Amino acid sequence: MWDNPDALNRITRLILAATLLFALWTGGRAALEAWFPFRQITVEGAEHPETRQAVRTLAPRLTGGFFSLDLKGIHVAFEQLPWVRHADVRRLWPGRLVVHLEEHRAAAAWNDRALLDTHGEVFEGAAWRGVPRFYAPEGMEREVARRYGEFARIVAPLDMRVEQLVVSARQSWRVRLTGGVSVELGREKLNERLHRFARFYPKAVAAVGPILRVDMRYPNGFAGEAHPGAGATVEAKRATQA
Repeated sequence: MWDNPDALNRITRLILAATLLFALWTGGRAALEAWFPFRQITVEGAEHPETRQAVRTLAPRLTGGFFSLDLKGIHVAFEQLPWVRHADVRRLWPGRLVVHLEEHRAAAAWNDRALLDTHGEVFEGAAWRGVPRFYAPEGMEREVARRYGEFARIVAPLDMRVEQLVVSARQSWRVRLTGGVSVELGREKLNERLHRFARFYPKAVAAVGPILRVDMRYPNGFAGEAHPGAGATVEAKRATQA
């Protein structure tokens, strides 16, 4: 090939053409970036104060023009912000970047190390006073979040809220409700037992006063321990279904 003038000429022309195309592409892109820079960045859905502060810090660091901005990198950067569950990043012609954020909706503190959202996903964040506390083996996040919603609906007619959920290593469930009432539910028939508690708890309180602890693991009733300040003690008190 090296002693073939025609072949060498063809190769030379191809190299020159490729060089020219690259130069045109580079110059054209630079011109487009200069003509069409990002003039507006709109971030929607940042409701939590930590998220808004992080957005104010991140937005000025976004560089590039309409065609060169790294959308994938920006997507990752926004999804790493506090409280952000999902980010959608779009370019709008001629010079606008729109970012829509979906934030986590915190349901409870998880094992005193993070927060759990309503989808059963754990994310970093500091718990605040009054937020429910969940303690359970890792890997049970979705089930605990689902059960929390079910339990909350069951006790709502009593004007009570779930303040704490504890699941032992053996999958035994305990619920603490408003006023410090602790309800042992055991490992099975959790909703059925809590429904039974909701039916009989008002009657038990009317009979013996405030109750501190209730064990719902009996087949047809429950055992209760009255609050020390109630002036009465109830031990293994049975309440059968009517």
